[in-house]
Amino acid sequence: MHATPAHLRVAVVFQGDSTDPNAWSGAPAGVSRGFAEAGAEAIPVNARAPGAKALRRALGLDWHSEVANPAFAALGGLRADLALRAAGRLDAALLIGAGFSLRSRVPTATFDDMTVDQALAQPESEYERVGPREGRRWRERQLRNYRRARACCLASEWAARSVREDYGIDPAKVHVVGFGSNSPRREPPAREWSVPRFAFIGVDWERKRGPAVLEAFAAVRRAHPAATLELIGGHPPVQAPGVSGHGLLPLDSPEGRRRHAEVLARATCLVLPSKFEPYGIAYLDAAAAGVPSIGTTNGGAADAIGDGGVLVDPADLQGLSRAMLELSEPARARELGQRAFAHSAGLSWQGVAERILSALRLT
Repeated sequence: MHATPAHLRVAVVFQGDSTDPNAWSGAPAGVSRGFAEAGAEAIPVNARAPGAKALRRALGLDWHSEVANPAFAALGGLRADLALRAAGRLDAALLIGAGFSLRSRVPTATFDDMTVDQALAQPESEYERVGPREGRRWRERQLRNYRRARACCLASEWAARSVREDYGIDPAKVHVVGFGSNSPRREPPAREWSVPRFAFIGVDWERKRGPAVLEAFAAVRRAHPAATLELIGGHPPVQAPGVSGHGLLPLDSPEGRRRHAEVLARATCLVLPSKFEPYGIAYLDAAAAGVPSIGTTNGGAADAIGDGGVLVDPADLQGLSRAMLELSEPARARELGQRAFAHSAGLSWQGVAERILSALRLT
């Protein structure tokens, strides 16, 4: 007989602080909150090798090389196993990412937005810095985690398909659980749709196709001279008609959250046509504000956006311009905004946590 959610204790194992709202786009902190909202206790467990950050810098490695490195993985896994042993009774452990493995006998579920196979297959990405040998070891570690797990939980069908087909995992233990929004879902305020107001939200300016968005927006301005574009994230200084920048707005800052919410309250469309997007919490935050999205066809954005937006090939600049012009039409933007808000009803971290507990057969 399974424990009830009120008595469940689930370790959230992550390479870092799983309560940090800035880590991995806030997903570890989000799912931890979700467990609490579902009536379970989330126990944070750090699986990052002690001193890893300083050692990585001394060795001249980037973050992706650290995650793939077997020595870092072994030390991080040992640290996590010791913490699990010290935590007392646990019903399960949720493994976020494949930068470590566990020896603990606690039932596990994995939680990923994409597989190592998918990451290494992305051209012109930071993952190309991971060499073939390290890439193979990283993939083998993820395969071991999948095989040992009671449940393999993925953000999207795109990622789940890779687990089934590329890794050969039994489909019965592969579950699409989604991600949750980092912004509260509220009935959208009365919004002025007659003027196109685009928002770009992304830390990685190049991967999120920021330069292409600027170029496509210039074409929009020729048709709609009053159109605006607001940038949040790792964008460079930009001086262009109708464009304003806010820089990085940390998720653990009340001021950052306030300004982020204000941008979405003004926006009529989020535009994020990334080279690849494993899922895209920015799409969920937009939907929670009743804002439609222009997303990418490469990755799991289709699940994140649902019918509340349109997808474009990230290499198709003309297609991006057409999509932005389409969402510049007030009636079309309003219609997709309403669909996005309806879609957001199922995009909470509590819902994600409940689906993970169900996949673990704990509820």
